[in-house]
Amino acid sequence: MIAFKLKPEANDKANKRGMSLIELITVIFIGSLLLSMTFLVYTNSSRSMLRQDVILEQLLNLRAGLAGISRDIRGVGNGYAMLGLGQSQPILMYTKDAAGDAVSWYQYPVVDGVTPPYGVAPIYAVDGDQNPDSIFVASLSPDFTAPLGRLSQPLESSSLSIKLSNQLEMPLGVDPKEIIKRHDYLAVVPATGPPILIEVDTDSTNLEEIAIKRMPAGPFPEAVDYAVGSTVYNVKNVVFHSYKIGTQGTTNETFLMLDTLDSENDIMAEGIEDLQAAYCFGDDDPSNLSNYVQDFSGLNTTDNPIKTIRLVLVSRTSRPDPYGKTFNRIPALNHTSLGPPDSYPRRFLETSVQLRNF
Repeated sequence: MIAFKLKPEANDKANKRGMSLIELITVIFIGSLLLSMTFLVYTNSSRSMLRQDVILEQLLNLRAGLAGISRDIRGVGNGYAMLGLGQSQPILMYTKDAAGDAVSWYQYPVVDGVTPPYGVAPIYAVDGDQNPDSIFVASLSPDFTAPLGRLSQPLESSSLSIKLSNQLEMPLGVDPKEIIKRHDYLAVVPATGPPILIEVDTDSTNLEEIAIKRMPAGPFPEAVDYAVGSTVYNVKNVVFHSYKIGTQGTTNETFLMLDTLDSENDIMAEGIEDLQAAYCFGDDDPSNLSNYVQDFSGLNTTDNPIKTIRLVLVSRTSRPDPYGKTFNRIPALNHTSLGPPDSYPRRFLETSVQLRNF
């Protein structure tokens, strides 16, 4: 029998030889290069996504904060003219705790050593100069302009109800609760002195006697006499908001804060580090930026009411720049003394808001 070898022995030895050192080094080099490129792409993609997420969050906070303040400013002073009040005339109002009980009669903070009167006016400003500004706005929400009646007995700080004469005549078929109900605010307007706001305690079935919530103890501020004959209006709801910048001491985070009559330091928008405002009075052209007063504080006591307010909000990202870059701080209106650059990107938004009631 004749046997045949299908492959020569030399080829068998070549197949068993494996990779040479040069081939191994080449494979390792190419593999390392591919891994490095993959890691570089992943790192840059992660940094880019992180930066975009932070920028989106920053813009949303800026827009939310600016929209909230603008909405309140447009309605500034609503209902004040019905009570015979101008832009610089306050109405007495008390603050409340979380349970809704009276705490004290409201008074604005002292500005430049001047103690302001009690009460809340349509708009009050505190210029921070080289710090953030603060803005206080107020408005009422009356459903109708007719008074409910006139006091038939004097209103005292200890009163738990008021009695009315010359009462509003209710149309037939109208539920008295549609005219006045619990938690509505009543404005009592005396012959002289500022009006006062009191809160209804229970739903009323008639206008002869209306239960009201307890007011702060002691005499009324400004020694006002709410005598028989004082006019009483139902102003329904009261909006009193103050906007300021707050800082978290441990983390140095900054926030746009909102205060109301019954709460303080509510966070309205995160990352806002500066609020600046400028004011255009009377018939001045609001499109001309030179007509705006930037260092206005207190109440407007001139004959020309504030017609337009220019707002600037500056925000800082919640995290440093992932690429390690540094950024200058942003000057806004008369806030020009700024700190050194840091690694937090900043942006700003501004708008001019016209007051529709003045």
